[in-house]
Amino acid sequence: GDVREVAEPQTLLGVFEDATYVSETFDLYPGDTVLCVTDGVTERRSGPRQFDDDEGLAEALAGCTGLSAELVAERIRRLVHEFGSKPPEDDLALLVLQAEWTE
Repeated sequence: GDVREVAEPQTLLGVFEDATYVSETFDLYPGDTVLCVTDGVTERRSGPRQFDDDEGLAEALAGCTGLSAELVAERIRRLVHEFGSKPPEDDLALLVLQAEWTE
């Protein structure tokens, strides 16, 4: 499927007392999937490489076309774990939202 970035990365919520955040809006259409992740996903290492080098996360998400939100999260989690030879050093958080068809 097609993957596009719809928001800029921001500071992790709750980490800094005086952090400011930018509100961003975008349109979702039936069948669209939104994936939000922490740096534990994008910065997962395998030697000198990171999981998101060369659009790794976008490619992983593109391979999830047709999957439910639960299966998208599970597939991305599995791919992140499989990316390195050791267990991840950082925590991983994923939020998957899907726009449903309505009549």
